[in-house]
Amino acid sequence: MRMRWDRPGGRRSGSEEPPPLRGRAMRIVRFQEVDPMGVVWHGRYPEFLEDARVEADRACGMDYPDFFREGFKAPVVRLEIEYRSPLRLGDSFSIDAELRWSDAVRFDHEYVLRIHPEGRLVAAARTVQLLLDRADAVCLFWPDYFQKLRSDWRLGRLGGPRV
Repeated sequence: MRMRWDRPGGRRSGSEEPPPLRGRAMRIVRFQEVDPMGVVWHGRYPEFLEDARVEADRACGMDYPDFFREGFKAPVVRLEIEYRSPLRLGDSFSIDAELRWSDAVRFDHEYVLRIHPEGRLVAAARTVQLLLDRADAVCLFWPDYFQKLRSDWRLGRLGGPRV
């Protein structure tokens, strides 16, 4: 699924990155998601991405309640979507998400949306989230909670379903 995104600051140097953590969400286009032309309005796509991002993050034991309990927030600071083919009312589609390794204190997710069952590419996307502490300051170092998850990831103890 790897797209050719420029990832400044996120690429590892010297050692090998662990495999991405993956998640998949399946959806059917609903009436309220289409515009008067009968296609999904472009502003709905971030919602679709969020469905798959949640699944990828759950593969490594992270979810919003965990973030809040630990005192962190992770706002999206970058969103890129390349639209390739429209989604229409009633279309069944998948959203595959990958959480990719980054040395920088950020979460890099990449997404691919495809029509099912034929697999036609609908869109490719990417989000970047930064990590904020309780005072809304950007974290410059990985906090202990995330260091443990990252250690488990590197050792292959995380993963969830492979898509």
